[in-house]
Amino acid sequence: MEINNREIGATLILICMVAFWTLASIRRRINEQQKKKILKQGVQANATVLNIKPTGEYLNNLPEFQVQIKIRPNAGDDFVAEMKEVLPYSKYDSMTTGTKILVKYDPEYYKRAIFLQMAETLV
Repeated sequence: MEINNREIGATLILICMVAFWTLASIRRRINEQQKKKILKQGVQANATVLNIKPTGEYLNNLPEFQVQIKIRPNAGDDFVAEMKEVLPYSKYDSMTTGTKILVKYDPEYYKRAIFLQMAETLV
């Protein structure tokens, strides 16, 4: 049985595709678990959108956005957090720089936060 370069190339491409899909699935699962933890144990605070831009990735035909926010906790100093959220374009259009939003953040690791309006989809 003779194996040619096309078969080797096709096999390598298939292996890479399966590995990429597996890693992406693991990443999504970890992110969802972190969001659920923040929803249950997080601290609610007001925040201001500093920057929002599309990442170029889509989930269920909805675009993912990189959002930088300034969180103002009830106790302590203000801090900046970044998150990736899947949002419909209608929410993206209404969420410009300076928009006031309500978030929950992880008190153990301030950089992790979720939008409360997005929390409804995690329950």
